[in-house]
Amino acid sequence: MAVDLLDHEDGPGAPEGPRPAPRRARRWVAGLAAFLVAAGVLALVANDEVRANTRFDGSHAALTVTRQRTAAVRADLTTVRNGLHVVDGQVAQDRVALARDTTQLQQVVQALADARANLDRQTRDASDLRTCLSGVEQALNALSVADRGHAISALGAVAAACNAAVSANG
Repeated sequence: MAVDLLDHEDGPGAPEGPRPAPRRARRWVAGLAAFLVAAGVLALVANDEVRANTRFDGSHAALTVTRQRTAAVRADLTTVRNGLHVVDGQVAQDRVALARDTTQLQQVVQALADARANLDRQTRDASDLRTCLSGVEQALNALSVADRGHAISALGAVAAACNAAVSANG
């Protein structure tokens, strides 16, 4: 009786056979689904990590190339700066030489102007002297033939030129 009661405890409509099997199948399916979801998430995370690493490696490579190019440009810039300093030094030397040459040229121009003025004065003095000598020669010729009037007029015509020649030559 007690055993009968135990058998009928589940009730009159209880199925025959072991009941725990559907629970195991559900657990197994749930575990498999959880595993598949975890594997899928892990695959997505791994794929994302691979893409991120690839992008990082590409960025790092680009940065390395940029640094190398920057270093090359800096080296070129240093070379250009050194060349510019050399050119600046040459320009400074050329400015000094130009200033010296300009001073010398101004001195030469002044000397040339003085020489021209001296030449003009000497030309004028020579012309006055020639005019004076020509008049004296005419006066002497007139005196040699005893023409005093003509001799005096010849000397009178060149008196200014003779006075200028005497003044210029002392």
